[in-house]
Amino acid sequence: MSSQGHHKMSGGGKNGTMKQDYTDVVDLGDRFSADMARLCMNEQYADMEFIVEEERLPAHRVILAARSEYFRALLYGGMAESTQHQIPLEVPLDAFKVLLRYIYSGTLLLSTLDEDSIIDVLGMANQYGFQDLKMAISNYLRQYLALDNVCMILDAARLYNLDKLTEVCLMFMDRNAEEVLLHDTFDTLSKESLEEVLRRDCFFAPEVQIFSAVWKWIRFNSNVDFKSVVSCVRLPLMTLEHLLQVVRPSGILDPDKILDAINERSTSTALPYRAALWPEENVAAETFLSRCIQGECRDALLDGDVTFL
Repeated sequence: MSSQGHHKMSGGGKNGTMKQDYTDVVDLGDRFSADMARLCMNEQYADMEFIVEEERLPAHRVILAARSEYFRALLYGGMAESTQHQIPLEVPLDAFKVLLRYIYSGTLLLSTLDEDSIIDVLGMANQYGFQDLKMAISNYLRQYLALDNVCMILDAARLYNLDKLTEVCLMFMDRNAEEVLLHDTFDTLSKESLEEVLRRDCFFAPEVQIFSAVWKWIRFNSNVDFKSVVSCVRLPLMTLEHLLQVVRPSGILDPDKILDAINERSTSTALPYRAALWPEENVAAETFLSRCIQGECRDALLDGDVTFL
């Protein structure tokens, strides 16, 4: 007699007592990825090409469509590009090559790229709908914030709606406010990012330093309407000397605004102070511009001694 159907194969040793070290799963994913990666920018089997910065980049429609909804709509959605062999793109060449390698291989080694290239790839990941790549780059950038890149990364994070990266950048700038204000990259902040930074109560630095940095930013960005930016500076927090000798000579504020600030400073009981809370760090010290407004031996209270108060 015989029977038909699907039979699960099994093996055994002598008398069926020994189990063979076999598996029913064939996993050659690494080899598959390597084979696919070799097709990247390879004319073999290519049925189209991108033109980027006058360079021809051969590509394969089916692979692009399988990896990206954007390219699927572009190449198979009835648009003019679906019948074109050459498709011009206005994107940075080197960064686009990096993105193509990711599309074909599924891997991208961020540590081999400089910061400008990473930001360019982030922009294209956002444009072409590679959400996983976008979030991976965001997580990578959070680990490498520094004074010389935080302004650029903040602008990118806000532009591409990366809320967690935006908040990490803002917190870094809060903690390093005075150094950020003095750094050359501060002048490159977008108007919208600058206003968001200045509106934060926890962006803590002497207001005269904030004003000086804003004034420098205005001169660097001379074609920008700066009125809303200046309005974020808290003039009543500045001394009379600073208002008259720093703000007034700049000429960027109406004299009435300065008089209003002087009046508010002298009459208001609730000035819009900035403050920072740093866990496990004593901020009641002169280095943080703290002032003791009541009590005996006021100077001694700000010596940094947290044992004897």
